[in-house]
Amino acid sequence: MRQLFLVLSTIAWFMLAASPARASNCATDQYDHNGSVMEFHVCDGGAITISYLNPRSGMARQGVRSGTLLFDGQSGANGQIFGNARLFSARCGVITYPVSGRQQGNSIILRGTAPVRGSNCRIAKHRQDTLVFTLMAAGPPVVQPSCPAGYVLSGGQCVLAGPAPAPAPQPGGGDWYAIAGSFGKQGQAQARVGQLGGGAWFIMNTRQCPNFRNGYWIATAGPFAKGQAQAFAAQAGRFGAYVKSCH
Repeated sequence: MRQLFLVLSTIAWFMLAASPARASNCATDQYDHNGSVMEFHVCDGGAITISYLNPRSGMARQGVRSGTLLFDGQSGANGQIFGNARLFSARCGVITYPVSGRQQGNSIILRGTAPVRGSNCRIAKHRQDTLVFTLMAAGPPVVQPSCPAGYVLSGGQCVLAGPAPAPAPQPGGGDWYAIAGSFGKQGQAQARVGQLGGGAWFIMNTRQCPNFRNGYWIATAGPFAKGQAQAFAAQAGRFGAYVKSCH
């Protein structure tokens, strides 16, 4: 049964040995997460996705189906894993928040500051959240097409390469967001996230933060301490990115 650090080591070897014209190598493992069977997908370049393969009944009642994405992100330096996790609600919909962590034995443990929504579906507060995934089975590597020039693999998809690697989010969170664009339509914000290369960037409706002007979709990263948010804004400087507190 393959361990995650062996998969990541193999991927690191392919990153050094493979030419740009060769196909990307990906591996898929199955993990248990609170009684749901999850599919862990990691490709050379470090892109990672975790999706529901067989969700438990409680998650199914919240709208989760086989193939629903729970986490997308990257592997970073020193074995760190970082990206965005999702909370599901049949009443309020899906909301994302940043998490980070690493493998510990047969488990992957990710931690972050998760939003808690009130009766009106707006964010009322935040709580510390821990996601634990325990290895169940391993499958053979599968081959997927490599991305064309100017694109990188993020969350299993080819997206436009950003100007520089995004800084890794730090655990503990905060109340500050880096904002790389405000839009009237959700699709426009999603396109900006694609231009940023995905990673810790995601889309959010401004109604979720009382300090934001309501009625817009934003391409954002957070919540962080102010300094970390400023680092993300600097990385997206070509889009006139700035920082703003949620409350």
